[in-house]
Amino acid sequence: RIWREEFAHRIEVLPGDFTLEDFGLGEKKFQELCRSVDMVYHTGADVNLMNNYAKLRHTNTLAMKGVIRLCATHRLKELHHTSTLGVFPAFYAAFGQEFSRMSPIMEGVSPDEKEMKKFFPPTAIGYPWSKWATEQTLRKARDMGLPLCIYRLPNTNLSLRTGFTNRTDYLTALMVSSMQEGMFPIGATAAPFTPADTISEMLVEASFLENRKHWFYHLVDATVVTRHELERWSADMGVSYRGVQYQEFLNAVKERGRASPIHRFVPLMQHWRRYWFDSEERTEPLPISNKHIFEDLPNFKWPSGRDVFQASFMYSCEARFFMPNSKSIGMVADDMVALAKKNAGLDTLPHGLPGGDAFFTQPIRSLTDSAREDVKLSFFGQFALSRSVHQLLKNALFLQAMEQQHPDILRQSISQPLVIVGPDVLGNAFLQLLMAQDPSNRVPRFCEVNFPYGEDGSFRPKRLPNNAPWEQDPRMAAARRLLESSPMLGNDYMSILPRSGDMPEDDTAIFEHSLRAHTFCMGYGAPSYGQWLRESDGAEIKKGYAMHKRFLQHLQWQRAGEPKKWLLASSDHVGHLDDILATYPGAKIIFAHRDACETVAGRCQEVLSLRRGLMAVDVCKLAENELQQMAANARAAADFRRRHTHLKGQFADVDFKKLMANPLSSVRTVYRKLRLPLSSQTGA
Repeated sequence: RIWREEFAHRIEVLPGDFTLEDFGLGEKKFQELCRSVDMVYHTGADVNLMNNYAKLRHTNTLAMKGVIRLCATHRLKELHHTSTLGVFPAFYAAFGQEFSRMSPIMEGVSPDEKEMKKFFPPTAIGYPWSKWATEQTLRKARDMGLPLCIYRLPNTNLSLRTGFTNRTDYLTALMVSSMQEGMFPIGATAAPFTPADTISEMLVEASFLENRKHWFYHLVDATVVTRHELERWSADMGVSYRGVQYQEFLNAVKERGRASPIHRFVPLMQHWRRYWFDSEERTEPLPISNKHIFEDLPNFKWPSGRDVFQASFMYSCEARFFMPNSKSIGMVADDMVALAKKNAGLDTLPHGLPGGDAFFTQPIRSLTDSAREDVKLSFFGQFALSRSVHQLLKNALFLQAMEQQHPDILRQSISQPLVIVGPDVLGNAFLQLLMAQDPSNRVPRFCEVNFPYGEDGSFRPKRLPNNAPWEQDPRMAAARRLLESSPMLGNDYMSILPRSGDMPEDDTAIFEHSLRAHTFCMGYGAPSYGQWLRESDGAEIKKGYAMHKRFLQHLQWQRAGEPKKWLLASSDHVGHLDDILATYPGAKIIFAHRDACETVAGRCQEVLSLRRGLMAVDVCKLAENELQQMAANARAAADFRRRHTHLKGQFADVDFKKLMANPLSSVRTVYRKLRLPLSSQTGA
């Protein structure tokens, strides 16, 4: 994810071993390096926490002789060396117990050797000693004239930009096991979330400073991550992840045995239990000074812990670190509703819908049962479904809360919307984008259909003018996070249908708020849920259009001024023309036609991109199902138009090939057939 082709000509890879003479490169190549390089970064080490000093001494300490020789031969080269904050027992002990009230560890200060011997017996825990000895060697080298900098780092098991997370690391094993059990041990949450890519950027930037104030740095974000933050960040994604006492967590790990990723680290956890888990939870920043780096790089700052946590979690999902039987994903309808109510801080789902809360719990139950039992979703798939339903429910709660405060929302009139229907998603999207250029049309935007009142319900529109710029909308930030982290909006899908927070969006996401949408079948399989939707002549789908209209009323109320014509689009409307016109009697339907073979191929590609990593996919079965659904929708549409010839004036047909060949001519034809005014400015 970080590779770029332009790197290729700038990088020369030399397979070597810094524990060997001349790094194993041979004297000729080593001498060539001594003459040609200008700066040396030494970041390699054996970080095995279970090895004693004798096993690590050769790799981590004695190998420095070769590094110093490289820097000092022919001419002096500046050395930038990474060490560890783990040389301090207090850091290793997570500043628990007797270390909880200590003064800050300052840059350049060496740890107390007596304290190190007490906590790090060299015959058992050798890594801190190997790095301590290296620091002493480098201090001496600097005193003798070698230009160098030392950077002490915390545990660096993850990256912010890509989310990369080291699977073999203790903290990763703890996170995966915690997700597996649906709980994490309180106390271990004080580990700093300092991403490796941020550290790397700081280190490189500092290395190029000409007038550096310091030579010893602590590259660590001292902010701790608390139990409540982890619970809240997880809950925001629809994940049930609670803090518990260490013994409860340990019992669950022992019961699972070797199948638990953290099982092999239990001896280490038991050894440090008194400090890591039995101490009072820390909420204040760690007592570590990092002022040197910010004195030299005042414009740098640490990323938010939430962003780092979510990036790592998403990477771990995609890399399939988590097991499908993990307890952190609750696929139970009543529990999902309860979690949404808790996180939204609200108790009341929208009134006036048939069945009360059952309007929501019934489809969720059908969907989750089908996804769990019929298709065996992966953890990634379960998470994607849970996260989606969680936000949809929160949005519904926010809608009801706003309706109670502003009853005039439901008095908004949705008059004569333009509705683009057709089996081909790309054709619909292209036509909608074209017609969105008409300033008299109002299209839903990605940020507002996914977060009508913001991610947490805090957005208040204050009746924005209709022409208010979308790039300034506070919901854009949440939309960007969703586009970057959604399991179903990955690179494959975005290459088919690019999206951004302010782009026109079809109204599929609006209809999903009824939890009665065929798109759930597309994304998650869920055959019995699909059957439930089709039963009783599509009675459940009909119920969904009431929620669809209600949602539009909110979006229309949020923008002041004369209401514009809504310009909607969805392939799912094809088979439900009767429901559209029953909900919006004055609607004008724009039917986009495309060759069935081309359409089904594109449809299958779209569904495959949505399901990638979420479940095993039978491509032949997928194509058969999509073709059957498209055929059923086409028959329903044709039958409706035959039976309602009197509505002919409310329909306009568009051919995909003609649309691609001459877009403006096709749009003019639509406007003419539907007797819509087209300004000369728009037509140009």
